[in-house]
Amino acid sequence: MNTSKRVARLKRKAHAVESARAVVAHKAVGYIRVSSDEQAANGFGLVTQESAIRAFAESQGYELVEVVADPGVSGATKPADREGFSRVLAMAEEGAFSVLLVWKFDRLARQLVYAVMAANDLSDRLGVQLRSVTEPIDTATPMGRTVFAILAGMAEQERAVITERTFLGRREKASRGGFAGGSAPLGYERDREGGLVVDEDAAETVRRIYSRKAEGATLVAIAAELNAAGVQTKRGGRWWPGTVRYVLDNPKYRGGVEYLFRWGGTEAHVVMPGKHESIVS
Repeated sequence: MNTSKRVARLKRKAHAVESARAVVAHKAVGYIRVSSDEQAANGFGLVTQESAIRAFAESQGYELVEVVADPGVSGATKPADREGFSRVLAMAEEGAFSVLLVWKFDRLARQLVYAVMAANDLSDRLGVQLRSVTEPIDTATPMGRTVFAILAGMAEQERAVITERTFLGRREKASRGGFAGGSAPLGYERDREGGLVVDEDAAETVRRIYSRKAEGATLVAIAAELNAAGVQTKRGGRWWPGTVRYVLDNPKYRGGVEYLFRWGGTEAHVVMPGKHESIVS
């Protein structure tokens, strides 16, 4: 029986992927990080890390494409939220290298869960293996993958605990009338305690929307008026009937809070008077 065109396409695609990986099989990128407390000002920590990575790359026969740095960045910051590591991810998505070298695994993150999550993302999604130049765990080897699998299992459990705590904490805060997370809606800003305070300039836009609706204006008309006046949404975009409806339906503007929490098969609908000041009556 002849091979179908679909299978032939799949084979060509697989061959193309294998060929692309073979091209970068010996290409590596180094990632170094140092916090402010680790002498980011004079760069001593970065120099030490980079020297170790370059020496290791040479000893292993890797072509070191680039060494990317995150100076003065805390290890508590998630890897994807850092400028330097975002550069690493972008290069990985372009298929520029196949191995990421770090001085120690804690350069990825101080918390194990974030380090393992970053390593798994690099491996599973982008085909990039992680190697520490000072620690005996090589995710390119079966033993290294086994060790990391154990760590990943621990990280998964930790993620579940963190998720549950976050769910319970947000639900408890909402049940007390507090703002339970997310970005502040148009017309409000976050205070130091995580609550909401009125932003008077933006609040005028909210009052204008409610006023025009009370006068009988349609959602389409309100959106058109706001766009014609050069008024931007919370995210700096144009107004649409749906964004106008969102403002009109949001109970926070009337001084209330409403949340629907779902986690692990549990659902909680919370409707309470809020602790924040209302913008409209």
